[in-house]
Amino acid sequence: MNWNNLLMVFALSIGIFVVYSMANLYFLSKIKINKWIVLVLGLFFLFIGLIVPAYTDNMFLNYLPTGIFVFLFLWYADLSGLSKIGVPKEKTQNTQVIKPKAKPNKLKYADEKDIIRDSGKGKKKKK
Repeated sequence: MNWNNLLMVFALSIGIFVVYSMANLYFLSKIKINKWIVLVLGLFFLFIGLIVPAYTDNMFLNYLPTGIFVFLFLWYADLSGLSKIGVPKEKTQNTQVIKPKAKPNKLKYADEKDIIRDSGKGKKKKK
């Protein structure tokens, strides 16, 4: 593989990602489609991309089905949630607060010497 082909693949990768990002932002996120249909279409273009180079030497025709496959695979990854693997999960806020159960008989078995009795000497008098 020479440098021209490598640069072409690199430019095609960046171009596909930019086109996919714009299409997803304005168009693809609004379409409700089954993720398996997108995957089957992507695999179809993958196999076409493997067959086309045997019939033509045109570089554009060789890379076009592979580019469509990558575009459809990115769409499938978004539809199935594969693209959110590295994203930190959002913390959900619990609206329900767990309160401890009241224990009415807690002092039932306490010793008399452990209970501090107040004779009322330290209380303030009301006016």
